[in-house]
Amino acid sequence: MTEDETLQETERIRLLFFTSPTCFACPDVKRVIENIAGTSMKGMLHVSTIDITEEQEIAAKYGILSVPVVMMNEERIAEGLITEDVIREKLWSQILPNIISREKDTRRKESMMILTKNTISSIISQEIVRKNLGDYVHISVYQQVMMSLLQLDPLIPQLLYQSGRELGIFGAAPYYLTVLNPKVGAVKPEERFQEALLALAQLYSHTNIIPLYHATHCDVAKIEGYTATLRIYELANSAGAINIGEPLCHFTAGEIAGTIEAMIGSATGVIETKCKGLGDDFCEFDIEVYLGKEIGKAPYKVLDVSSQAKQVQFLGDLPAEEHRRQLFYEFIHETTQNGYNSLLMKEALRPNDIDYVHISSLQQQIMSLKFRDKFCGALLYSAGRELGVIGPGKRLIYDLLASENAELPIESLKQATHIMQKYLTHPTNYLSRQHSFVEVFDGEDEDEMFLRIHECAYASGANLSETNLNEVLCDFQAGYVAGRLALVLNDPPLVTETKCHGTGHNFCEFRIEKGYSFEETED
Repeated sequence: MTEDETLQETERIRLLFFTSPTCFACPDVKRVIENIAGTSMKGMLHVSTIDITEEQEIAAKYGILSVPVVMMNEERIAEGLITEDVIREKLWSQILPNIISREKDTRRKESMMILTKNTISSIISQEIVRKNLGDYVHISVYQQVMMSLLQLDPLIPQLLYQSGRELGIFGAAPYYLTVLNPKVGAVKPEERFQEALLALAQLYSHTNIIPLYHATHCDVAKIEGYTATLRIYELANSAGAINIGEPLCHFTAGEIAGTIEAMIGSATGVIETKCKGLGDDFCEFDIEVYLGKEIGKAPYKVLDVSSQAKQVQFLGDLPAEEHRRQLFYEFIHETTQNGYNSLLMKEALRPNDIDYVHISSLQQQIMSLKFRDKFCGALLYSAGRELGVIGPGKRLIYDLLASENAELPIESLKQATHIMQKYLTHPTNYLSRQHSFVEVFDGEDEDEMFLRIHECAYASGANLSETNLNEVLCDFQAGYVAGRLALVLNDPPLVTETKCHGTGHNFCEFRIEKGYSFEETED
């Protein structure tokens, strides 16, 4: 494998799992670690299992007196009975700061330029990418990616902001502003800033000139020198969202910042001060240009929300470390249910507009994050898997099981994969326009199957095969399939995308393997 295909051994996170033959809790903990190392974080972890009865010197070196104990990079992170959530949280808390602080990857600029070309062809030239479905996807699909990412770790908002900022600089937005308002080329920086704001207000309003349908309407609420406030109504990120006690539109905030930076040539900071996620009726973004300061050097600021404002009654009395995750579980459930009602035309998420956005909005979010860091593919996979496990639609899966007189857990990978095909092609799932038809193929043996998805919204039209990138793009979809299958199979499967629009194919294909792909080494 090349360096781009796998992480170097020195980049992997080292886990030490201390156990003993008489430990009653160790098998369950080992299963948790195997599940993580063999699925969503495959290739990211180096796991060593140490039997303290055989490796007494190593146990003494680390002061291990009882088991089970899990250490990460020489630090004890958990002991006793351990849940998957605890391990995942510890891992992401280790990984994310490094991703955020890492230097620019030239692949990001290249990926954004390719996507910009595809987007302009679809939007401006009206060259339809998805011939059967059209190039619009329900906003619930867009929201599910964002929500599933946000619930993983409190540092995700900053990562989304940075990814959005880079999209604003290298993406299509600066071009769109020149189409919507030719005056953005004004000579004086302050005039250029004002004209760029007016163009942004058009971009984030319903317009048939650039029909992205990001939002219903946008106003420039305030302009004072090089500071301003944009007020956006029914933004795709948060339309139909419930009050969760924190802002949700970090990616949009970053994209606005990057777009202004591209137009003005100076560092720009944006902070979301009002949001549906805070119980407001609209989203509001405060913008500040640091004239003369190098692009990308504006300080990252977050809204300080009081702990009292974050209290949500239905959660009850939860420990602080569990509060946010449980809140997002409820948020995902409620918001996706609202999205389902929209699909059935019971209640619109955006009463004043359509509940669909251009697929480029979804793809930009995916690709700007995907090519930020080699760990980000696993991040998207983990988010998709979480949605697959906790997201709505389980009743449909269980109804399909009942129709085949199948009992849980299913032993046959082939049967489970065919049930997944029926689930993905159910009329209620087609309504979102996330993909068109789905095929299933047998693998080399009973422990391998292939799922082929056509016109996938995450990647359609994004052909990277003639570039240095040439990578699969649907890590989130792979994780989602893995999460859904984990609901019905005895052992969680490993799902890997093997073919994609990003690799020059006209479909996305996923290899499904039964059980774990877990390689264990001993010190």
